[in-house]
Amino acid sequence: MTGERKGADGPPGASSDYGPLCSLVYELDKPVGTSFGDVEFYRDLLAGTSGEILEPAVGTGRILIPLLQAGLRVRGFDSSPAMLTICRDNCAEHGLRPVLFEADMATFKEPAAFAAVVVPTGSFALVTGRERAVQTLRNFRESLLPGGRLLVDVEPLEQSTSPGPLRHWWFGGDLLTLSSLPPAQPEEDAVATWLRYERWRDGRLVETELQHFRLQRHDLDGFAALLREVGFTAVAVHADYQAGLPPTPDSQVWTFVATA
Repeated sequence: MTGERKGADGPPGASSDYGPLCSLVYELDKPVGTSFGDVEFYRDLLAGTSGEILEPAVGTGRILIPLLQAGLRVRGFDSSPAMLTICRDNCAEHGLRPVLFEADMATFKEPAAFAAVVVPTGSFALVTGRERAVQTLRNFRESLLPGGRLLVDVEPLEQSTSPGPLRHWWFGGDLLTLSSLPPAQPEEDAVATWLRYERWRDGRLVETELQHFRLQRHDLDGFAALLREVGFTAVAVHADYQAGLPPTPDSQVWTFVATA
């Protein structure tokens, strides 16, 4: 889920990366086996791919593991060491040993190495700023074999203006909580949220993380234009994890399939 290390550029005292507590909450909230229709959709789109597949921002392996179980060859990377630790543990529990490594979406490139690059669950929005987005897409294209495909989710994003509900999970005897607050000043091209993760034990706070979570906004036509700008040719778009469903501004997610 994480693919760009930006903690050094965030507000003082906060990180925009996925730390250990944040990563644990992500795993508890969306464990391997969870699907929003995306797991089956990507597995079907990638069926028959004979070359190697790359999943940037691999997160905890929620998409990676079903793809490996379907017989596909997939490598994954993430900018968060904590996410990678959980991903390796999840893979080991399923008897899998894929190549996993730490890298940044905006800088990683391996020329002509992959038959497909897959960026599901809206993770591309973690790359903020037009220049970095363009560079990331260019790196993806150069990492693909001729005729290779980029599959990337983009979600229409709206800035929340009110605090989110307090959420909680149990981990052993510990209570984990997540509270969210909107920014004091909304941004034009990005959606931002302050996320506070807390770990409670016997009624006492034992660990906390503050995350400044920023996602880049993209519209339907603008993202298609970015893909063509960096050299992708054919660009198809599917809505809401249904192959062939035309996208609309009201869709919950757009999946772009672009050919190098």
